[in-house]
Amino acid sequence: MIPKQNIIKTGIALICLTMGIGILSGCSGNDQQESHPESNNSVQEELYSNVSSQENQNESSIESKTEETSQNETIHLPNTEPLNMTFCSGAGAWATYITLNNDGSFEGNYHDSDMGFIGEGYPHGTIYICKFSGTFDNIRKIDDNTYAMTLNEITTESTESKEWITDGVRYISSEPYGLESGKEFLFYTPQTSVRNLTEEFIGWGYGSIGLDASQKTLDCYGLYNKEMGYGFFSNKSSFQS
Repeated sequence: MIPKQNIIKTGIALICLTMGIGILSGCSGNDQQESHPESNNSVQEELYSNVSSQENQNESSIESKTEETSQNETIHLPNTEPLNMTFCSGAGAWATYITLNNDGSFEGNYHDSDMGFIGEGYPHGTIYICKFSGTFDNIRKIDDNTYAMTLNEITTESTESKEWITDGVRYISSEPYGLESGKEFLFYTPQTSVRNLTEEFIGWGYGSIGLDASQKTLDCYGLYNKEMGYGFFSNKSSFQS
């Protein structure tokens, strides 16, 4: 028979062992519970990072498309039909005519007649002429009535100073007077205020279209060669009609 004292000791040992196991299990459970928030935070941070990365990619894509659209956007001049414009002083037998399209392309001709400049083989005088074509590009809208543009290229049909005689008249190829030596141009609509224009430009309108210094608006289309100070003007009837 096992002594009673030994039975009691054995019971106490079992109780202590059970309590120890319970405490260890509780600690392990707490460790696991404490680790869960860290795991959840890590998952949330990863999700937030992925969302932020996607948002940044979307914003970059939108900015890129906006920039591409802006670069591809083409600005045209406001005239819907080809516009006939003239550069002349109103005195003498010379003038330069151009037909300007709203995309900046143009063609034209210059002539200056000197019927008193005669010689052997050309008793009917001399005419300086130039036929040309070209394009304006980099068209920018400055305000509601003003556009800026750059002369990109201009091509003449004949080499300058080339001469030939036809029907008793000597012809000499010349430069496109009014456009030569110019790079930056301003295009004005008929509603442009005259007081906003340079006197140099307005001066060409007095003789060519009878521009009145007292009028408040230009009342025709204008093209200003900024480097040379020359002015082309459309016929007023082309606007009034």
